[in-house]
Order: sequence, then C-alpha cells, then structure tokens
Amino acid sequence: EEGGRGDWSSFHKSTRRAEEHVPNMSTSLWHLSLAVLLLSLAPATALPPLPLPSRSRLSLRGGAGVGVLVVGSLNADVIVPVDRIPLPGETIMARDTPDAGRVICGGKGANQAVASARLGAETRFVCMFGNDGHAKELEEELKENKVDVSHCGRTDKPSGQGIVLLGSDGGVSSVVVRGSNGCWEAGNMPDFDKLVQGMGAVLLQREVPEQVNEAAAAAACKAGVPVFQDVGGEDRPISDEMLKLCTYICPNETELRRLTGLPTSSDDEVIAAARALVSRGAKAVVVTLGAQGSIMVTGDDVVRQAACPLTSPAVDETGAGDSFRAALAVFLSGGGKVGEALAFASAAGAHAVSRMGAVPSLPTLEQCHAMMLLQSSVEHVRGGGPPPGAMSTFPDVE
Repeated sequence: EEGGRGDWSSFHKSTRRAEEHVPNMSTSLWHLSLAVLLLSLAPATALPPLPLPSRSRLSLRGGAGVGVLVVGSLNADVIVPVDRIPLPGETIMARDTPDAGRVICGGKGANQAVASARLGAETRFVCMFGNDGHAKELEEELKENKVDVSHCGRTDKPSGQGIVLLGSDGGVSSVVVRGSNGCWEAGNMPDFDKLVQGMGAVLLQREVPEQVNEAAAAAACKAGVPVFQDVGGEDRPISDEMLKLCTYICPNETELRRLTGLPTSSDDEVIAAARALVSRGAKAVVVTLGAQGSIMVTGDDVVRQAACPLTSPAVDETGAGDSFRAALAVFLSGGGKVGEALAFASAAGAHAVSRMGAVPSLPTLEQCHAMMLLQSSVEHVRGGGPPPGAMSTFPDVE
C-alpha cells in the first residue's frame, strides 16, 4: 500500500524466517507447495474454490452476479524505476530495467474497475476519456478486461497521467496529472440515479472533482447501495455530509493522518483517528497498513486483519490498495461477512505487490483463492491463530 508504514520487503523476509524455524511442519509445507503451484497455474487455468484448513475455511465466493459501479479516474501511467527520490533541484537517472518508461493503464478508478471485473463482478465504469492517443489504448484495455465503458464521457483534453517513481524495494511515490479526469461538467453529470440501479456496490476515489463523488454517493444512498469511498488522490477535506453518504471510508494510514490531522504511528493511534471519522458520521473506516495488514473500525468495534504472506519479494505497490478495496467491495456485495472479506481483500492486495504495474498486477478470483490457501498454511506453520480479533464476529454495516 503506497504511503503505509508496513515494509513489504521486510515482511517477506520475516515470513520466510518463520517457516524455517518451526518444527513438525510437513503438512503445512504441503499446503505451501500446493499454494505456490496454484499461483503459477492461476493465470492460465480455471481452478475450483479450494477447501482451506483451520481458521481460513471461508466461503470463497466471487463476484458472479454482483453488479459494481466504479466512478473515477483513468490514467496512462508511466513507470520510472529509481534508486531514490531526487532532491530539490537535482536530476537523477532512472534505473535501466525492462519496465522503465513503460506506459500502462492506471488511475484509481480504472484499477478498481478492472480488479472488480477480474474477480467476477459485472463491472460498469464511468470516467472521462481524453482526446489523445492514449485514450483509445486505455479504452481497449478496459474492454479486454470485460469492463463496461458504455456510459463514459469524452472531452477535448488529454488523458490523465500518473508518473510513478518506483523504488528498488517496490515502494512507490506518484504524481498525477489530472487531464481529462478534471473535465466533468457540473451541468452535464451522468444519470447516477439510473446507473446505480441493480448495483451491489459503488466505488469512488478522489482523483475526480468532489461534486462527482457527491452526486454518485447521493444516488447510491437513496437507492440503498453501499458506497466505498477510497480517500486516496487529491489532498482535500471531506465533508460531514459526504461521510454520512458513504458506507465504508477507506484510507491508508498516511491518508487517514492527512484527513484527520491526527497521528497514525501505531495501531492505537490509527484506531483513534478512525473513530474521529466515525464521530463525524462515517459508518465504518477500513485502514490499510501495508505489510502490517488492515484495521476496520465502526463505533466501539475493531477488527484487525493480518497481511497475507508473500511468495516472493514485493516489486511494485502501485495497485495494492485498489486491489484490496475492490476485493473488499466485491466480497461484501456477494453476501460475505466482514471478517472473511478482509482476509479476501488482504490476499488480493498481496498479489498486487508481487507483480509490476497497477492493472497488470490485479488478481483473478483463482489467484486470490491460492493466496488465501497460502495464508492459511503459514498461520498453521507458525502455530498461532490470527491476530486478535482478525476473524471475530463483526456487525454488518447497513
């Protein structure tokens, strides 16, 4: 997760150390080997849902039959591998890698739309296409991933762009050029009242004007459709009225600190900051913490979910948060329970950090199943259960 305190590289190493030092692990090693095999097969093979041992015997459901509406940004992302972030006034050279300068489909809206579609949801995406050469390529990429773009608008400005500075440890820093994403006309909004009909969830981010999110959230709230508001994107305040329209507010810890003005250096501080948003009207706050997992807060209830173990070092965190949030929305919209949904989302986020690029790294349902089997096996190897409250009963959010 971009901006989080969790270090995915260190997390991968600690997972390996835990596996190496626990005795009597032949059964769990079999599960681990099977999971790695499934991960290698998943891109090309349709696999059935897997029975998971012990605490991870989840009802693994995909998004089949679930309608998801994603409203947001579409960017042409340029990947720039660097050894470090340049100092003010300094010019540095990008690392010479196969992905240096590569242009790929991105933007938080597009990432979440493709992620939802790959998990089996019937996904409708509403964005603004630009007028440049990138626009056609981006549109084709979305269509190839079975995303419905028939309700998107078009503008005479260039496509949005994301300049992604990719560190050697997989960490990312980004600068987004708004481009066509800022060209929503106040008097020419899509008919969100119509678009939300039949949807199981509406996903929003903050790389488009706030009035777009407010209009989409109001329509969804009126229709009784859950709203997932990713607060990543533009640094701007969020109104109490908007918080009340959203079912789930989804920041990482950096975004939570920015939004509340409160510290988020520890779990206790994260929980206190999340409760500050709840006190203003948010129903539930889901905070992603990178390699430290995630925390969900609603009223007096708190659930902690461990990060899913990695089978290889993290290479690119760009799409991890979008993968997590889309998986959370798809699973909950399919009737899943919150605790199980957090585990499923954790698997989706972990898969994303192990691949290069945002859209290319987003997992299929089968790949998430395999990651969850691995998570289950590692916990069994370690001889412990989930972190306190990770799978505890959590009230459904209305």
